[in-house]
Amino acid sequence: MTDRDHAPESEAATGPLVTLASRVPAPAVAAIAGIGIAVFVVVGILQRVAFPDWGLANLDSEVSLATRFSSGLLWAGALWWVMVALTVRPRSVALWAWSLIMAWLALDEGSAVHEQLERWSGIDWQILYLPVMGLAAVVWLALVRRYRLDRGVVVLLVAAAAAWGTALMLELVQNWGGEPVQAAIYNPTMIAEEALEMIGSAVLLLAAILALQIATRARAQSTT
Repeated sequence: MTDRDHAPESEAATGPLVTLASRVPAPAVAAIAGIGIAVFVVVGILQRVAFPDWGLANLDSEVSLATRFSSGLLWAGALWWVMVALTVRPRSVALWAWSLIMAWLALDEGSAVHEQLERWSGIDWQILYLPVMGLAAVVWLALVRRYRLDRGVVVLLVAAAAAWGTALMLELVQNWGGEPVQAAIYNPTMIAEEALEMIGSAVLLLAAILALQIATRARAQSTT
């Protein structure tokens, strides 16, 4: 029996949406995301140094196009991780928890929930989000452990964590020193922070795409 003979049975096991999503080429997604990030960063730099009226290009704005782009990447990543959670056997609580965390990150990135909570409470959002960060770290470790034999997924998860972790540190650095120091470092650290957030969001999506491809292959093999 050929692979083509198994295709309908495999699709029935995973569902047409999952089957279609599993065929999305990760290199193409990486290229599109990379070009998008590069464009947003270049335009964002131009906005800071020469065209202050380009409001939607302002990387420091919570309603900028770059923010919407990053949020969109996170929403897509959340959707792909949900499909991974639906497909893998045995079922994984960690994958469902990670999907929810991704959805929360997407909502927060697009709506600036953390900044609104900071203004409402008067407490730095980094402190308010310590429980969320702790939970995300625990679930992330569970995912790394689950995919320890799938090096590609682990590398992408580690890269995404490094990008988001560095972005968080850069945001903290922006508040160091007096006003002259902050004025000198704010623009470069802010631009780097926003770029790393977009990169981290894209890499999390790529990890989900790869994980879904692995899960659908495993399901297909189990039906043969």
